[in-house]
Order: sequence, then C-alpha cells, then structure tokens
Amino acid sequence: MKKFISLYIFLCFIFCLSAQNERNNLYDYPEAYVEIQSLTPQQLWQLSHQFSVDKVTKNESLFDARFWLGPYDYDDFLAAHLPFSLYQPTEKYGELEMATTYEQMASWDKYPTYSVYCAMMDSFQHRYPSLCRIDTILDETPNHHSLLAAYIGSNLDDTHTRPQVYLASSIHGDEQLGFVILLRMIDYLLQHYSDDIQVQNIVDQIDIWICPVENPDGMYSQSDDVIGGWSWGGSGSQRANANGVDLNRNFPLVGQPSKDSQEPEVQSIMEFASRHHFTMSATLHGGSEVFNFPWDSWTESQHPHADNEWWWMVGHNFADTCHKYAPSHYFMEEYNGVTPGGDWYVITGCQQDYMNYYQQDRDATIEISGDKSPDADELPDFWNYLNPSLLHYFEASLNGIAGVVTDSITGEPLEAEVWVENHDEDYSNVHSHLPEGKYFRPIKSGLYDVTFTVDGYQSKTIQVSVVDGLAQQVDVQLVPVEVGIRKTELASFKMYPNPVTECLHITCEKGMEFQSCAIYDEAGRLLFHFDLSGTEVLLDVSCLAKGLYFVKIGEKTEKFVRI
Repeated sequence: MKKFISLYIFLCFIFCLSAQNERNNLYDYPEAYVEIQSLTPQQLWQLSHQFSVDKVTKNESLFDARFWLGPYDYDDFLAAHLPFSLYQPTEKYGELEMATTYEQMASWDKYPTYSVYCAMMDSFQHRYPSLCRIDTILDETPNHHSLLAAYIGSNLDDTHTRPQVYLASSIHGDEQLGFVILLRMIDYLLQHYSDDIQVQNIVDQIDIWICPVENPDGMYSQSDDVIGGWSWGGSGSQRANANGVDLNRNFPLVGQPSKDSQEPEVQSIMEFASRHHFTMSATLHGGSEVFNFPWDSWTESQHPHADNEWWWMVGHNFADTCHKYAPSHYFMEEYNGVTPGGDWYVITGCQQDYMNYYQQDRDATIEISGDKSPDADELPDFWNYLNPSLLHYFEASLNGIAGVVTDSITGEPLEAEVWVENHDEDYSNVHSHLPEGKYFRPIKSGLYDVTFTVDGYQSKTIQVSVVDGLAQQVDVQLVPVEVGIRKTELASFKMYPNPVTECLHITCEKGMEFQSCAIYDEAGRLLFHFDLSGTEVLLDVSCLAKGLYFVKIGEKTEKFVRI
C-alpha cells in the first residue's frame, strides 16, 4: 500500500511538473494550440467568447476543445488556471512538397510558393482574357503580399445582370488545402468553358469571384517561398496574420456596434463585398469535414436563420455529393456533414456571420479536411471529392426568385428592397441593385408574399410560388407616388364629367396652358401621350376599358374613372 501511495505521489509530481513546463513553454512560440478536455457546454461557450476555437469534439455530454492562442492571449489564458496540454501537429507540417516553378503545378500535386501563385493568377487572365480578370482586394498586406481575386464570367464588362458568387480560402494561414482547390477551380472553369456544358452554363449565368488565399501573411509567414503547416519551430505557416490576429474573429459582431478596429485584410474584404453585393459566398477551411451554415453567433434553437430550411437543403446537397465521390468516411462530421454553426460551437466576429448579416449575402463555412495540410500527393484526390459539390454550390445561386425592378413610367431601373413577408429577419432580405435593377433571392420552395419597396414609389406585394431547383422570374414595375392617388391634390386643372363614359373635358386653371398630356392606367403603364396647346381639350376615352386612370399634364396629375 505504501508503495502504491508513493507511486501515485510521484506520478502527480511528474504531471504537475510537465504541466508547469508547458505553461512556461507557451511564451516560446509566436502562436500556440492548446487542448482542454471535458468542458461543460457553459465552459465551452465562455471560452469561445474569449479565445479562438480551432476544433471541438463532443464526448458524451462534455466537449474536448482545441484553442488557438496568439501571444497577446497567453497572459489571460494562463491567468484562468485551466488544465491544458500543448497540441503538437504531425511531423509533416512545415515539410510540404512545394512547386517552385509554374510548370511544376501542371499535375496539381504540389503547393505553390507565393511567387508561383502570383504567376498562376497572372497567367489566368493572359490565357483567357475574355473570361478572366484578376482584381486586387488589398494591394499590400503588412508583410507585403497582395489579396487577389479572379473574376470569371462570359461578359466581364456587363456586371450586375447575373448573381455574383464569391469563394475564398485560407483566412487561417495554416489551412492550406482550400488554397490549392480554389486555384484549380479557377483553372478548371476557364479551361473547360468551351467543352463542358455545366461549366459553360455556370460561367454564362453567374459572375464568379475566387480568392484562393485571404491571409497570405499567415500562409507565407516565414518566407515568400516557404509554405507548410504550423510547426513548433515556427518555420511554417501560422493561423494569424502578420499582426498576430485571427482574422476570422476580427469582423464586426453581429447585431452589435463593434468598437474594435479591423485588420487591413478584414477591412478590404468588407469593402470588396460592399462593392459587389454577393448573392452567395463561402469560405473553405481545414481541421474538420462539415458544411457549417449561419448563425455561428447563436445556436439553431436560440435563433435560427430566416432561411434555415434552405440552408439545410443546400448543405446536404453539398455533403451528399461529397459522399458520392469520396470514400465513405469523408465529410461525415456532425449531422452527416452538415451543421448550424452555433450548434457545433458558438463564435463571434467571423466572416460568415458578417457576410450574412451586414452584406445580406448567403455565406457558408465549409470545412473540407480534418488534415489542414494534406500530403501533396493527396491533393488530386481531394479535388475529385470536392469539385462536383462546389459546382452545385455555384448553381444554387440561380434558384429561387429573381427579376428586375423598374419605374413604371420611365422604365428606369430602381434600387428596391425585396422583403419576403412573415419570413425575412436579421437582414435576410435582399435588394435590387443599379445600374440594372436586378435582384436575386435564393429561397426554399413554398408560396410567399414578396413586397418591393422604394422611397417615392407605391410599394407592391406579389405572391410567388417557388419550386426547389428552379428559378422564378418576377419582374416588377413600381408606380411613382406622384402618379398615384396620394398626389392628386397637386393637380391644377379640372376634368368633367368624372366618372366619364365617352368624352372627358379638361380645363386648365388660370396661368396654366397645355404643353403635353399623358394617360396612364392604374398600374402606371403609359397608354397615350400627345402634345397640346391652349387651355382646354376634349378627350375621347370611349376606347378605354372600365376602370381607374390618370391624366398627367406637365408635372401635375389627376385621376378619372371610366364607366
């Protein structure tokens, strides 16, 4: 018995010594991953609001979690006196096979250096000038890299007439699989536009923006020509940007005014999204295999997204397609590869919730591999697993309700709010955008009352039937308020008889003469327009159907009824 007690005390001493060493060692690294086991849901919720969660595994009613810490987190984390262990990645991290020339990327089984990446992006627009243009999201990051996006479409000069979709990856610099997948997607869409009908339809009908790496400073943290997963020696890539900030926790908080300044990369992504009014978007991550949809800030039971049913449908379409083309164990986390973000674990300040809430977008987080940086020779396999699902995700932007909103008198396009009654909330509504007045509203099948609103115009509500997988075209003309009944008091001429059967007698008031006269129906459609002179006119309206009409002379309008 005494021997057992002595052994127990010795083991406790060794454990405490090891834990103390890990606490001391934490300060030796530019960033660190720590693992904490058996957290209650409340503990996980509290920690996720203070530190960046990297991975969560449910263990019956408790959770094992891995957290990322930047140097500015160490003091606060250690002050909490939490039992933890330092997480050490596998040895291959930091030792990934690199392509140091453009030609070495031909087989897509290597990770490109930064210079090769830039050369590839430049080559896309030179090889396919009618289909691709490389735009710069951010000219220069703190470590002198650039945020680049390939714009792909069959008519690069005619934007805003099609849904715009944005795909991005590697906002965490040590999550690198998505980087190569999206580079290959750019090449695939361009190369197969002329020989693949699915690709042709996608490129013809959608404006596509692809940013392969949103955090180049983190991915190429040690050198422009060195890439690799995070390593204990600090020789590989890191999760954070050059300033030690987790960019996917740096966006404005949902529903709360954020006083924290945004990092240059985050600010540029926000401005880029504001310019393009994306219909749908997604960011590829690594560390798990699951389609994660909003909200990350709340659980589904607390606050489901207005389009929750649509998200479940799109998510399962993505995951089920992966299951078809990949091994049986792939993409099976959470609910067969799909989860509401907050049900997995709650985080705040992420790109996904910012895009959905502040940009009125449909944005998902797609975790594509449990291994953040698979061996280079596995890259072609992951492409085969993911390519069909990503193509389906593009196509989802074409379904639901779409159309053009215009002025019923002039035909000019309008920037209108498009609101689904008894459905929309938390900025899930969309807008039509100038210069074309187009709008796109992905939504689950059902019967909806959709209201179109513009200041200075009479709102209009239209009942729309939506079928999954199909596009419902709903073009809307809105009547200016000045043509409607509410502005008849501005009229400065008289009409009689009213109601009228055959002839309408119009007399101008003192000081007013006819210059032109127009007649509109109740919907605001122009029926007749002619030039006149003088102060009186007799109009034959017997050809009009019975109903309400408007006469407009100059800037003044009056109504009459044909009986």
